[in-house]
Amino acid sequence: MKQTKQDREFARKFANALLPHVTARRDKGVSLTEIAEELGVTAAGLQKQFAGGTPSIRTVALAYAIYGVSVPYGDVAITKAISRKGKKKRPDAPDQQLLLPLDITVPPTSRRVELKPVPKTLRQYRLQITIGVAG
Repeated sequence: MKQTKQDREFARKFANALLPHVTARRDKGVSLTEIAEELGVTAAGLQKQFAGGTPSIRTVALAYAIYGVSVPYGDVAITKAISRKGKKKRPDAPDQQLLLPLDITVPPTSRRVELKPVPKTLRQYRLQITIGVAG
């Protein structure tokens, strides 16, 4: 399907809204490849989006979930389009869906332990554990 003027305008606005978040993560030492994986694309695909390529629905949804990036497409507000329409949280519903008892024992020579949930999809996360050991 051929890209319309409205598609190109959305792609430009989306790239401009996402770029500060990506830049901030890069400044913290996160690689472009890691950031792109979180958004469901390759590093080259993410660079293509910054150059004017149209993002996929998955990338738009993940950018919203991870960074809160929301850019309207014409008159359609993305936040309203992908929100949980009509589904209100019950007052008695717990905040946590699942609590896993997990103990992590690290060597005494560890400098740091970092636990980071990394989004795989909108509702799935991979737990990334980094243990810095003194050399």
